[in-house]
Amino acid sequence: MLFVAGMGSAHPDIVIDNAFLESLEVGSSSEWIIAKIGIERRKTTLPLDYIIETKNSDYTKAPEVATMSPTDLGVEASLQAISRAGISPDQIGMVIANCCTPYQTTPAESQRIAKRLNLKRVMAFDVFTACPVFSLHLNILLSYAKDALPDYVLLVSTGTLTHKVDYRDRTAGAIWGDGAAACVVSKKDGLLKVLHADFIADPLRCDLVAVESYGYFHQEGRAIRNFSVLQTVKMLRALEKQFELDWNRDVFIGHQANYTMLTQITGNRKIPDKNHWHNVIEYGNQAGASCMAVLSQNWEKITSPQKIVISVVGAGLSWGSTVLEA
Repeated sequence: MLFVAGMGSAHPDIVIDNAFLESLEVGSSSEWIIAKIGIERRKTTLPLDYIIETKNSDYTKAPEVATMSPTDLGVEASLQAISRAGISPDQIGMVIANCCTPYQTTPAESQRIAKRLNLKRVMAFDVFTACPVFSLHLNILLSYAKDALPDYVLLVSTGTLTHKVDYRDRTAGAIWGDGAAACVVSKKDGLLKVLHADFIADPLRCDLVAVESYGYFHQEGRAIRNFSVLQTVKMLRALEKQFELDWNRDVFIGHQANYTMLTQITGNRKIPDKNHWHNVIEYGNQAGASCMAVLSQNWEKITSPQKIVISVVGAGLSWGSTVLEA
């Protein structure tokens, strides 16, 4: 049995609201954004003056002007998770990271974060898949023999996706926010038991969503939205039977890509608003950090007995679910 002992999250202070996007005069409006994706604000590491002046037309300049790096965000989230777990950083024996927008491919993001945490002789490596990465990381840990794992493992997902937005594109500019989230997994004890974690991908459709290393984010939005809703509903139906879920008690966290999409899912499964935890309205799509950040931001609200179900569809195309129990 594995446990979630602590969660953490981090976001920059700069806010991009819908009025700001409308002021860029690229055909966007607050009403259009709310109707399409339901996002009101998102956080960015890019100065607003930079976006106004350049619309990020040269994406290579974004890291130079950014107020925080993916590593900065990942470290901040990690420290909160470690504090909530009631341990010190030197008790971490493994670090697994995910980053859609690394400043370097080598050393790995996990190693840069571990260095900043002053971890020595620790197994640190990256396992990357963007949005459903929390389920992937937990699935990998569950495949280990218990004796092969250290007492505490740090999982981190971080990214500065606004660096990969062409703000001349009204759709991409409305979607993304920057952020990081972290989780301390323990084989000893913790607030939440890990009951289940699965992950799978359909690589034949991998090109439907892309964050280019030498370019911008792009996707086939309508196809992705339709697939995401149908696949998430399918996953939830299966989990409802397998774990005898009661949505009047248990909690759903979906991928924070689009609030109107999430309401389609919760409406289909009759999940009440009080048990649908989300942050997409205020933070935008934070890629792999999204669902983890939601869990972190609601850490104090967790009650027993309660199951928390995290079901996410994302780039790859890939999807995964996690079931946690308080």
